[in-house]
Amino acid sequence: MYPVMLDINKKNILIVGGGRVATRKVQGLMNEGANVTVIAPEVTDVIKQSDVTIVQQPFKHQDISAFNIVFIATNDKAVNDAVMERIEKHQLVNDCTNQQRSNFFNMASLIYGEMRIMISTEGSNPIKSKNFKNKLKEILNKEQIK
Repeated sequence: MYPVMLDINKKNILIVGGGRVATRKVQGLMNEGANVTVIAPEVTDVIKQSDVTIVQQPFKHQDISAFNIVFIATNDKAVNDAVMERIEKHQLVNDCTNQQRSNFFNMASLIYGEMRIMISTEGSNPIKSKNFKNKLKEILNKEQIK
């Protein structure tokens, strides 16, 4: 894996799924100015209140070629497999349920002053990354390193 930061401002991003994981993705992506579309039969209230395009229906072989990045965030293996069948070689995909099918991973991110510190386990243990980020934040706040 090659670590990079992507400018996703105005990039077309698809999230398949409308639950807790999809909600976290929506919040982070919207903060960066992405054009987000969510496809799911049901979505959380947070997603409903977000400035995203919602296609409130099950995923059924829709054409997803217009999206730069696709997040698969459902707990339905058949739906996840159907999305993977539609992925094209130029698209970045993150299957939140099966990291082996992903060609990129999210990193835990800590903004501290003018720095952005990224922490990754390359998708193997997101909880560990998040816990390390929180511990590092505590240390930085105590030390007040600027």
